[in-house]
Amino acid sequence: EQFYPFPQSLLQRWLASYTNAQELFWVQEEPQNMGGWGFMRPRLEALLTDDQELRYVGRAASASPATGSY
Repeated sequence: EQFYPFPQSLLQRWLASYTNAQELFWVQEEPQNMGGWGFMRPRLEALLTDDQELRYVGRAASASPATGSY
């Protein structure tokens, strides 16, 4: 995974090719507060049009990355 430098122009071109897309999904294995979601969310939302929505798919925020370990 490489989030920086953020490939803004590449993603803009990629998203523009999906003219009918209404939802964009961020999917990760880590809990919501541990993966790239926090860094990528505002950057991806800035690329969306007014009729598009960014959604998160993954585990809920947790104090531990391992299920069952608190």
